[in-house]
Amino acid sequence: MPTIEVSRKTLEKLAGKKITPEMLDAVKGDIEEEKGGAVKIEIGDTNRPDLWSVEGVARAFRERGIPKLRVKKSGKSIVVDANIRQIRPYIAGFVAKNVHMDEELLLDVIQLQEKIGESFGRKREKISIGVYNYKDAKFPLHYKAVAPKSVRFVPLEFTEPLDLDEILEKHPKGHMYGHIVKKHRMYPLFTDSTEQVLSFPPIINSNYLGKVREGTSEIFVEVTGSDIMPVNLVVNIMALALQDRGAAIESVDVKYTYVTPLGKSHATPYIFAEKITFPEAMVKERLGIELKTGEIISLLRSMQYDAVKKGSKIVATVPYYRRDVMHPFDAIEDIAIAYGYGNIEPAGIESFTAGGLATLTVNMEKVRRIAIGMGFQEIMSPILSNAADNEKSLTDEKLVEIDNYMSESYSAVRSSIVPSLLLVLSRNLHVEYPQKIFEAGECASVENGEIKNTPKIALCIAGESAGYEDISSAADAMLRLLGIRYVLEQSKKKMFIDGRQALIKVGGKSVGVVGEIHPQVLENWGIDKPVVALELDVESSR
Repeated sequence: MPTIEVSRKTLEKLAGKKITPEMLDAVKGDIEEEKGGAVKIEIGDTNRPDLWSVEGVARAFRERGIPKLRVKKSGKSIVVDANIRQIRPYIAGFVAKNVHMDEELLLDVIQLQEKIGESFGRKREKISIGVYNYKDAKFPLHYKAVAPKSVRFVPLEFTEPLDLDEILEKHPKGHMYGHIVKKHRMYPLFTDSTEQVLSFPPIINSNYLGKVREGTSEIFVEVTGSDIMPVNLVVNIMALALQDRGAAIESVDVKYTYVTPLGKSHATPYIFAEKITFPEAMVKERLGIELKTGEIISLLRSMQYDAVKKGSKIVATVPYYRRDVMHPFDAIEDIAIAYGYGNIEPAGIESFTAGGLATLTVNMEKVRRIAIGMGFQEIMSPILSNAADNEKSLTDEKLVEIDNYMSESYSAVRSSIVPSLLLVLSRNLHVEYPQKIFEAGECASVENGEIKNTPKIALCIAGESAGYEDISSAADAMLRLLGIRYVLEQSKKKMFIDGRQALIKVGGKSVGVVGEIHPQVLENWGIDKPVVALELDVESSR
């Protein structure tokens, strides 16, 4: 969980009130340590980067309704070159003026920058933030990809100019984050219109335009990443934090040479105005407490929503610095937090029932034990996936995609476990062969327009001599041990080699597939050994 260090004096000044440990429940926070006026607070919510700063925590106690981000147009712009699209395609930024950059504020900005980059940004792979003393930069700024040896500049805290490859080799930040860009032939670069370098995202700023000191009064903040929505979310968070400290915020126009989910041009900060609508009766249904309409709206406003009643429903506008509210239950959880879980009277036990394992759980445990007994090693991977992994695997099943996803890497529910196994194999090319792995878990499928959860097990064998006979023998052993009578029929799935695959049918119904993975799939994943796979629908095969 993210832990931030803040000044109690600054926290209470920004909040406008004294903060007690009990009050931190509202931000899922706990005081880890307090010493010499500095407070370490652990924030127990990894989906709320807006709370990972003294400004964010104070805002939770100060604001009712959505705080207004007062933005003026700066007339400045960032031009995004087409050659960056396949590398790190999105950027957003803003100008902050009248910044009173003393030592404390500088440390607070760096802390928020690093917490977001490391946690929410997955060690800068998905999100990274640059902060600049931009006075000598000539707009428009340019975000592009360049050959590693074509540009030299002095990186932050260095004195000699280096090319981009040398920065990855010699700079500490290059050691830490170089793997993000090394997989590409060209590297991201952020410059002004005279080719002065601001930074080499997501690695390091320049020591000239990219160095912010105490006394700096005008700064430029930039965010780059692989997903446009989180990029803009982080810009909103940074802009509001600086506004809370007295800065005047000015927008920047981002002009793409390609179409993005927000068009070819848009101003940043970008104010999301997403709404969550739910029946008023759902609050009592979910929380078990009777609240009047005015109380519901008041509680939502205390959690920085704007809310109104329309007919029998509550319409809540989500703050533009949050992207974790994806369902009415999320808003209702915030109502419960604002009401106080300690104020909800527990219901008494009215009946007694004996617990036990569900039949499906028992069956899943059986197939796991069988796979382990056959010498396969179990892996565990997220049930969330993405369209790119499906395309690499040439899967035929339709993905169940997620609206308002937080990360492009987890933008859909997987339809098959095999891509998860291929991902593991692609990251273990150095491990001794043969490799035998399996996973049992949930998948999702669409049947007659309805989404259905489907528990599956998948097994893979990778090795020089891996062939159809190896995996079909494993399938036969598993099904016989489960006491299932089955037949094999011809299959035409693109993931597998034609003529080296078969459908597994039980009672006339297809319940799985077995075969040799197609060479194109192996090439897509960078796997250089033959791979065979079995996938079985555990529930349908019983």
